[in-house]
Amino acid sequence: MLAAEARWIGHALAQLDIGTLSPVLNVGSSDAAFREQVQPWIHNEILVPLHERGAKVYNLDFRSGDGIDLHGDLTDEFFVAGLADYGFRSLLCCNLLEHVVNPAAICARLEHLVPVGGYLIVTVPNRFPYHPDPIDTMFRPDVEEIVRIFPSCRLVRGEVIGCGTGWDYVGGNLISLVQKVKQRLAGMSENGGVKGSSSFVPWLFREFRQSCVLLQKNQSSGL
Repeated sequence: MLAAEARWIGHALAQLDIGTLSPVLNVGSSDAAFREQVQPWIHNEILVPLHERGAKVYNLDFRSGDGIDLHGDLTDEFFVAGLADYGFRSLLCCNLLEHVVNPAAICARLEHLVPVGGYLIVTVPNRFPYHPDPIDTMFRPDVEEIVRIFPSCRLVRGEVIGCGTGWDYVGGNLISLVQKVKQRLAGMSENGGVKGSSSFVPWLFREFRQSCVLLQKNQSSGL
């Protein structure tokens, strides 16, 4: 997640009554170290304000780890069915859909977890380099494309926001730049070298953009 993206999410959540949000499911959360140290804006801009307002947040990831409350595969219908028992009223799905083969199927399951009147915040890169985790399908939607894959929801707010350049992303640090290039090369090798480019240089002075959407479920959905 990028810092400007986290600020957008935090502002959007702040406008909503906490009673309509909690409990919150944070999908694809990664572990506590990532949220608090690698990308501390996730913790500071989103999670801390939610906790301070009394919200219960459950962090969900495919992997297990410190600070991950729930771990499992969203393509597993039995796992998803079990999530319904928590009674989530809202969810965050940030920087996940570009890493799954069938985003529409995942979105259908996420919609099903939220009641009518509940909220979903969804973010996906709109302009961002190839970044496998473990894959990157290069899904780079705009706001309208995201809305279309959540047919049981209405758009409350959505925009494509600027999030700095590639040089900002590596913190103006050459060591960090080299690490990003190595990560890209490794990802290309593991996935047959089909997606993306090994060079990060063209992105150094290009603006990254994120599609950020706040949705409210307005009709029942079924699987």
